[in-house]
Amino acid sequence: MKKKKNYGDIAAKIIMLLTGAVCGIFIIFTMNFFGTLVKGPAAFLLMFAEAMIIMYIASFVQTIIHESGHLIFGLITGYKFVSFRIGHFMFIKEKGRLKIKLYNVVGTAGQCLMMPPQWNEKIPYRLYNLGGCIMNAATALFALAAYFAAGAEGFFALCMAMLAVMGLSMALTNGIPMRVGGISNDGMNAALLGKKENTLRAFWLQLYVNGLIAKGERYRNMPREWFRLPEGEELSDPICCAMGVMLYNFCFDMHEFDEAEQTINYMLNAPGLLDVEKNELLCELLFLRVLRGAPKEEIDSLLTPKLDKYIKATASYVSRRRLAYAYQLLYLKNYSTAQKCLEVFERTAATYPYSAETENEREIIEIVKQKASVSE
Repeated sequence: MKKKKNYGDIAAKIIMLLTGAVCGIFIIFTMNFFGTLVKGPAAFLLMFAEAMIIMYIASFVQTIIHESGHLIFGLITGYKFVSFRIGHFMFIKEKGRLKIKLYNVVGTAGQCLMMPPQWNEKIPYRLYNLGGCIMNAATALFALAAYFAAGAEGFFALCMAMLAVMGLSMALTNGIPMRVGGISNDGMNAALLGKKENTLRAFWLQLYVNGLIAKGERYRNMPREWFRLPEGEELSDPICCAMGVMLYNFCFDMHEFDEAEQTINYMLNAPGLLDVEKNELLCELLFLRVLRGAPKEEIDSLLTPKLDKYIKATASYVSRRRLAYAYQLLYLKNYSTAQKCLEVFERTAATYPYSAETENEREIIEIVKQKASVSE
């Protein structure tokens, strides 16, 4: 079967190449590139290293500006602050106080999550989704004006040039509707939400549930009727597919493991399921098979090199720590390694931002221990 091309990834790579080329042009005209080259390789390498550092800092600053755009336009349109993450550091509102936790999501440099207003058919979504792109574009124009005002030469001018290029690059990468690395960008989300009410409802529910989880609420305490499997055309809609993932989370929190596994098997056939969601469900399916003592071939068939790579990339998740513990204890019967996994789980849980998830994971750990003691 011929693998379908991801035009979003291709477009993102083209934008990155153009970004690098434009940055190079600004470096040449702003930092006296040829004059430095004449002075010798040491002077040239020093200038080049300085330019790379400025470019990296500009990218980091624009990431903060992008997420701040979601925050600002979200607040303007009635959303409430939940969390703000840059890299591994997350600021989250917990019991009325702002706390710093460690968390990372594969494929994202940052993320601003907000609690949406109460549901209605005209819930605002465009400004919240596109707020980051708007702020990137606005700061890019401001920086470009500052670049020319500075005379287009010198250290300050180069800083403004890098800030402008990175801002425009980020605005295009996030604003042009596409999937990058299997994840729908802001432009894609905004485009999909305007098509059907059930898509908008699924988007709202995802944000609303995430907001409740951040406040310490558990899935098991939410109404069961909120969660259902997507059907028909919804299975090709990435936003609607999130409903199936939430249904799995609800069943898992209820410790209804058979129904949870059935939900995973159903959702893995959904064409609209994002790559990151598919990998998450595969990790959970691996755990559920280990927990019920599935045959060796069933477990080994899941642990492909691709999934193993994803497991390592998401090792900081408490759910991954739980998977590692169960795999070592129940499947490999490696008790000393399992104990080390448990210790790592506790260290991870200490800085994990979602207390509701950690609470459930501790309960699952106890179920794994009971399973191990019965099988001995």
